Amino acid sequence: MHRSIFHSDKLCPLLAGMICVCCLLSGCHMQARTEIFASKEGYLITIGEDPTDKDTRWAKYLYEHLKKRANDDEMVAFGVSEKEMWRVIIRIDPTLQEGFRIAIKGSEIELTAADDRQMLWLQYQLIKKISKEDPRINGSDLPPAIINLTDTCGTFAFDYQSIYSPSGLNPDYTGVMGLNNFDDSWGIWGHNLRKVLGDNVDKVYATIHGKTDDSQLCFSSEEMYRQIESYIVDNIGEKGSSRFVIAPDDTPYACTCASCTAMGNTEKNATPAVTELLLRLSQRFPKHSFFTISYLSTKQVTDKQLPSNAGIIVSAIDFPLRRIDGKNAQEKKFMQQLNQWKKVSKNIYIWDYINNFDDYLTPFPILKIAQQRLRFFKQNGASGIFFNGSGYSYSSFDAMRTFVLSALLINPELPVEELVRDYFNQEYPLSKKWLYDYYINLENSVQSGKKLGIYVGIAELEQSFLNPEKFIKFYDEMGDYVSDAKGKERKKLHELQTALSYTRLEMGRNHSYDPYGYAQRNGKQIQPTPQVRKWLTQLKEHHAFTGMEYYNESADEIDYYIKEWEQYILASDIKKNLFLGIMPSSTPPTDKDGLKRLTDSTHGLPDNYHCGWTTLPKEQYEISLPVKGINKTGNIYISFLNLPRHRFYPPRQIEISKDGAIYKTINLETDDSVEKGELVKITTPIDLNRAELVSIKVMGAKKPRAQIGIDEIAFVP
Repeated sequence: MHRSIFHSDKLCPLLAGMICVCCLLSGCHMQARTEIFASKEGYLITIGEDPTDKDTRWAKYLYEHLKKRANDDEMVAFGVSEKEMWRVIIRIDPTLQEGFRIAIKGSEIELTAADDRQMLWLQYQLIKKISKEDPRINGSDLPPAIINLTDTCGTFAFDYQSIYSPSGLNPDYTGVMGLNNFDDSWGIWGHNLRKVLGDNVDKVYATIHGKTDDSQLCFSSEEMYRQIESYIVDNIGEKGSSRFVIAPDDTPYACTCASCTAMGNTEKNATPAVTELLLRLSQRFPKHSFFTISYLSTKQVTDKQLPSNAGIIVSAIDFPLRRIDGKNAQEKKFMQQLNQWKKVSKNIYIWDYINNFDDYLTPFPILKIAQQRLRFFKQNGASGIFFNGSGYSYSSFDAMRTFVLSALLINPELPVEELVRDYFNQEYPLSKKWLYDYYINLENSVQSGKKLGIYVGIAELEQSFLNPEKFIKFYDEMGDYVSDAKGKERKKLHELQTALSYTRLEMGRNHSYDPYGYAQRNGKQIQPTPQVRKWLTQLKEHHAFTGMEYYNESADEIDYYIKEWEQYILASDIKKNLFLGIMPSSTPPTDKDGLKRLTDSTHGLPDNYHCGWTTLPKEQYEISLPVKGINKTGNIYISFLNLPRHRFYPPRQIEISKDGAIYKTINLETDDSVEKGELVKITTPIDLNRAELVSIKVMGAKKPRAQIGIDEIAFVP
């Protein structure tokens, strides 16, 4: 059992999952809490016997920050006081068996921590607890406390813990929540080695298939070592304790020059050369720590024992986000991977994921799954966690999720639902129950064993957890709560309403003209409902909120998304469509929802391939439509996606047949220079009198991993 469990020194029962009304004195009876702290004149911050410089520094820190929050300067004193005060004693003890300890005797509260990070967190836990009971102290800006003021001790579950999200990157709150400040933690992070190498990167290009290749780097290069060494000396210094990631670029190939090959590299295994560089840097800078990443070309475990200041960051990209049950093959495979790394290193960090990186704005209920994964990681030797979220971009419910995740990183046994409730109760006095009920319903929807995809569109989210009826009810009710709320709560609800307008628009596109869609059907035409413009108008308010410029990892702009909505859907060039509602078939078969989408008269957006587009991953498809009874002359209209950065290209050739006979062949050329997506339209006249079947054969572009994106097949009389 890991040592993050909080427990009582006197009674020793495990209090791991308990957030309850606390007693100030160990063993005392429940009391009217508002009378406890306020019963004395204030707070005296002091140090114990034989204090160290750190003790003094941290005591002064608490004094200064508690004084700033007091409505009377004289109620917080340092060192000595003649007033009747609570005495708070601060002590840093690196030999402390636990990470932190609270000891209470009479009117004395002693806070002891093994290191600076746990002391900072512990002090703000105290401030929050005091502020809840003493109206003279303002702690309204602090997150809810997760420990009780009783004789308590515990240890953070992980030595390193950071959350890459707007709230997790806020330097004013990382320490308050017990997180490592990501921006200050790493001298080099991820696949960013080229930034260190700068203009000299061409001197360390890899050799792949016998040729110099600028897509990868050579890690046996002496120039590589000298450049990293100089960077650390010049920018970080040799003292301190920074962390560095030394990792190849995000490609599957490794350098196979003579030197790398001699170290053991093969075409797709860079671990030997990277490990040698890691060992060399670890020895050169013993105060710093050096990690590489278990990912792609460095996934193979080294056979060398890593020193105490070196380690591995294991990517969990291949470990799907789903409930852990001990039966899943990928779960067992990931466990085996961790067990192999445990044999060579005590420093195993996990790079895990807490967002859908194609959609930051739709809620992503990760908390209960993350709790299970944290327990799993700890049990299998992990000592650090990096939660990869939306970075500095807004993500729905981010502040609440970051609070809960930071608490779970300290103690994975804490109850998720109580943490969520505590946060909403504090931050949303009017809407707390409404928000809690909806969010927990999302969390419980995932717990049925469904997988959370981290690169998916609205259709996959609906299949996983996002019930359209419940979401639409929640979204429609939000306007009333925004109107009734006051101050900060109103602003935060307005912000959430704006973000979820994107979700409502995506859901509308996905459902076209069904009851959850954006349009209504009238014969062979569809018409957007009046509410659509309200959703778009609401989304346009994103400019008022920090970080709400993009909606995904690719930095796709919300403004551009709105522009495409207005251009391709509200001002659609498909009016009357005699194919509307006809169900196509395909050879080879593809999913029915995708085929149904081809005749819904709703364009996909060229810069957003997840919704509205049917993906044809094979080089050749034939799509057939029953047209008996149409008996009209008009134009067949087909539209394709050209989005090279996501490997979507229009077909090189289209062959249209009528009742088995080839009617027309069309050849297309692709434009690979397109940065944002574009709609490629094909229109050709055709006579469907007495016709029974129209078939469209598409031959894809001959490019690596090319896909065909098709959104509409229409017949316009």
